[in-house]
Amino acid sequence: MTGTLPHFTEEDIQQINAIFADFLRKAEADLVLLTAEGGFLVTQFGNAETLDTMTLGALSSNSFEANKAIAGLIGEPTFTSTYQAGASFSVYVQSIDGFNLMVVIFPVKTGVGAIRYYAQTARDELIKVFDRARLRSPGDGLDLALMNATESTQIFKRQ
Repeated sequence: MTGTLPHFTEEDIQQINAIFADFLRKAEADLVLLTAEGGFLVTQFGNAETLDTMTLGALSSNSFEANKAIAGLIGEPTFTSTYQAGASFSVYVQSIDGFNLMVVIFPVKTGVGAIRYYAQTARDELIKVFDRARLRSPGDGLDLALMNATESTQIFKRQ
């Protein structure tokens, strides 16, 4: 199922973190989040000391979904990324596979062009990790939007 989050191993998460570390270094960004559909935070890398990353992931995902609706209204099939500029920090959100997002927080001194360029490279590398994880368990994945928070044993079980 491509619309779900694949089952990641510890090695997958280490690879994702390595991709994010390389991205942050090259793009000169501060923080990158991986969110699943619905805004569930999967992992984060970078400086998040003063941020509520769970809320940030959820709001970024909702904002991205609203922008997808705007795309439809103007005749675009979808937007694959969004950019919001602030006075001190900006946010760039890149779709990974149509269901999962990379949310980037970066200082305004960093150009959005560099963020977009390196985000595309990171996205391509993330897709390889996602594809390998999906190949290990074809047709199996996590749909966090359907998760029952009071009964999480199906989500958190040993493999």
